[in-house]
Amino acid sequence: MPRSLTTHIDSPKAVGSRLRAARERASLSQRQLAFPGCTAAYISRIEAGARVPSLQMINQLALRLDVSGQWLATGVEPAAAEIQLVEAEVALRLGEVEEAERRFRAHLDAGDPARGTALAGLGQIAFRSERLEEAIELLEQSLRARSGQVLADPGAVDTLGRAYAMTGALETSIALFTRALDEARAAEASVEELRFAVLLANALIDAGEFGAAERVLASVIRMVEASSDPVASARVFWSQSRLHSLREEPQLASRYARRALDILERTENDAYVGMAYHLLAHAEVESGNGEEALQLLERGRALFGRDLGLRDDAKFSIEEARALMALDRHRDAARAATRALELIDSVGPGDRGRAYVALAEVFRAAGDAERSKMLLEQALELLLDHGTKAALEAARPLAALFEAEGNTAAALAVLKRATGSTVAPVGPAPVSA
Repeated sequence: MPRSLTTHIDSPKAVGSRLRAARERASLSQRQLAFPGCTAAYISRIEAGARVPSLQMINQLALRLDVSGQWLATGVEPAAAEIQLVEAEVALRLGEVEEAERRFRAHLDAGDPARGTALAGLGQIAFRSERLEEAIELLEQSLRARSGQVLADPGAVDTLGRAYAMTGALETSIALFTRALDEARAAEASVEELRFAVLLANALIDAGEFGAAERVLASVIRMVEASSDPVASARVFWSQSRLHSLREEPQLASRYARRALDILERTENDAYVGMAYHLLAHAEVESGNGEEALQLLERGRALFGRDLGLRDDAKFSIEEARALMALDRHRDAARAATRALELIDSVGPGDRGRAYVALAEVFRAAGDAERSKMLLEQALELLLDHGTKAALEAARPLAALFEAEGNTAAALAVLKRATGSTVAPVGPAPVSA
């Protein structure tokens, strides 16, 4: 039997008994209670006390049976404090951030059983406000308050791993998502397994570990095909699109982005659809279809509306600059690139480094070689922590600029720095078109 997640249930046998009693009161069979990610067979194993459902699974079952998640998990009806925290989470989802924060802060005292949930809520608020260091500190405290059990609150672990990645701590992000994926598999929690597999794959893609990312995605393809959860399927296709894009395979990247977009357009999540348009636009730029990319970016921006944050605004501006450059509209491209630079600090270090490479090419095409060189130097600094391949994305065009000036020594020094080599390379790679 998988090890018990004792931080959120009293015992597997007791949870199973309460689940069976609630299901029978609701006059539902195990098959009728089942839903995507929770099969009738899995419900049978829970009721037998042979499986430990995650907190998210417990809450989904409780919702369908019209009982409280706390009662199903522990046999105790929620106290007033628990009700207040649920109200805080609802307020946060409705955008009433001040009210949510007030309710969360009322449960920060040591010994308060709701402290872990309150810390997680405050961490989510900090993350939404792009206060990443504060979010990490709060979410780490929340995880410790729950004895390190990642499945006690998958959403908080999801956000913590993203925050790690956005601050450049990719190895820490990968380690956290690997641990979460292992726990989900051990608990046979398919919903969380799929979630953390996609998160891990994206972190590996960001780290340039494409082979490992592909293996992780391959491990959940069958699960996605059997799932009726559209967002889960779209997330996998989205990750595959990112993987092929960074491998410089724009046709495959476009194919998977369109599959993700087709699915997401049938949902009501405008933010997901908006970013799918962004991802598809990136693939179109790589294929040289600048006009199509601009139209996609316009649709994506319209879906976000006033909810477009600084980070996503920066990403859209970068792709707009690249699309305009593909259309030889160099002045417009330079203006879009300048706007992107004004927002660039909201982007994580790895993405910022790649953004500098893209924007440097825009300014080079517009005739501003000095600004291009400055951006590539900044990009190289940021990408050196992401492996040789990532660093070479900046080093090769930077070396080409030095070579064009007749400064061969500087060109070779840049390439040596990117590769960590003490031997002079044969020559700089050409600037990408």
